[in-house]
Parts: sequence; structure tokens; C-alpha cells
Amino acid sequence: ENMFPKGRKNENASAITIISKSASFIGDISSSEKIIIHGEINGNISANNGVVFIDKGGVVNGSVLCEKLILNGELHGECCCSVLDVYENGFLQGDVSYRELEIRNGGCITGVVNKITDEIQNNISELEKRRDKQKNET
Repeated sequence: ENMFPKGRKNENASAITIISKSASFIGDISSSEKIIIHGEINGNISANNGVVFIDKGGVVNGSVLCEKLILNGELHGECCCSVLDVYENGFLQGDVSYRELEIRNGGCITGVVNKITDEIQNNISELEKRRDKQKNET
């Protein structure tokens, strides 16, 4: 029996990274697609234009950088995203930067929470430019 049968390929399935319930992963994950976590990750997740979904029972120890984070499990560490959606079982401990935030009844965030506005984004960009300029001058 061929493990990879020929025929019609499911295009969507190949674009999703899944960490199963029984899996424990150590290291950083980088993807521009959807990442679904049912198990445990000790490391950083970067899904620049993608969605990260930490399901109930899923745990991430590290930072998450993504377009949208759906949290129904646990995140211990930094998070920077455009949209943060904390579900009933979601628990986030650490620093959060977001543009849009929704916390459902039962969801919890503990730590420093910052709303990113265009003004703040521009200030951060200016600070980075100045810092780079100072580095180059020394």
C-alpha cells in the first residue's frame, strides 16, 4: 500500500502545519500558512501572514509572531499579531502587542498588553531607524 497515493491532491492540507496532541516539539517554527497546535512547543513561532491556532490542551512556551492568533490553549511568552482572539479556554501569560483583540468569557491574559496603532507603529519604525543610524555612525 502506497503511503502517498497518486491522484487528486488536497491543496489546503499541504498548507497547514499541525503539531498533534501527543507531540512535543523543541525548536522554532516558521511558516507563512496556518499552524495548528494540539501538543506542546518549546520555541518560537513565526507565521508572518498566517494564522496560528493553539487548541485546548495545546501549550506554547516562546514567542508568537503572526497575522492572527486564535488561542484556546496556553501561551507563555511574547505575542505580536494583528488580530488576537482568546477563546474560553485560552490563557496567555506574557507581553502582547495587537491591533484587534477579542476575549471570550473564561479567556485570560496576564502581563503587559499593548494596542498597536499606526502612530505607535510609526514611532517604533522611527526608533529602529535612529538606532540603526547610531550603530552605523559608531
